[in-house]
Amino acid sequence: MAEINKFILQHSPNEGQSVRTHCPACGGRNTFTISRVHGKVLWNCYKASCRVSGATQQERSKSEISSQIRRTITHYHPHENFSVPTHFTPFSDNFRAMKYLERNNCLDAFQNQRARILYDPKQDRVVFLVMENGQAYDAVGRSLNRNTVPKWYRYGKSQKLFTAGDHSQAVLVEDAASACAISPVATGVALLGTNMKDADLTQLRKYERVFVCLDPDATRKALDIQKYLSYFVESTIIRINDDLKYYQAQEIRQLLRNSS
Repeated sequence: MAEINKFILQHSPNEGQSVRTHCPACGGRNTFTISRVHGKVLWNCYKASCRVSGATQQERSKSEISSQIRRTITHYHPHENFSVPTHFTPFSDNFRAMKYLERNNCLDAFQNQRARILYDPKQDRVVFLVMENGQAYDAVGRSLNRNTVPKWYRYGKSQKLFTAGDHSQAVLVEDAASACAISPVATGVALLGTNMKDADLTQLRKYERVFVCLDPDATRKALDIQKYLSYFVESTIIRINDDLKYYQAQEIRQLLRNSS
């Protein structure tokens, strides 16, 4: 089996491709196929007397990831037409919105113009505008009602990440509130979830360093994202015991210093 695995590693094709060759088990001519789909390598011998087969996970190479990114960017339209809904109001109009932002260390980002934050009275949500060069391309809203599903809602169709701040180093987090809490120390970049798209690299590659800091229950995802990012930008994982938006600026600064 070790010899077969070695053979497969030597002959495995690029992502989305297949090769046909002789079988390392039975010696059959052109009876053995190896394919790679979404990082998984599959092999099979079609000779009736052999039928050896299997599958294994294999990391995509840097060139394959880059190629996928280029294909993604070709179909990526981050500047979809978006207009801020006219019914949005200043968050200061709503006491619970004010308390949410205060409790989650977001007010400093607003007061120092690192983030634009509004309130949606129709959906009862604190709204964080997704901005670039002074223009709003999308908005994400956090429900103030704990029974509302989904908790976070994206108003537009843009795939852009929410960012707060303009530092040379970034901290990749799950939600917009955490990104705002980080912004006095580093640029907060919110995935708006725990999944990272290839197209997200177009925003992340500009930073000198990216710290990956997802919530404590997403450590496995954080490790995968940090490994993926390390192909393209210096990256480090930060392990925490609580949601990052509950940390004060000086505590975040110490976390980054300890992780450097």
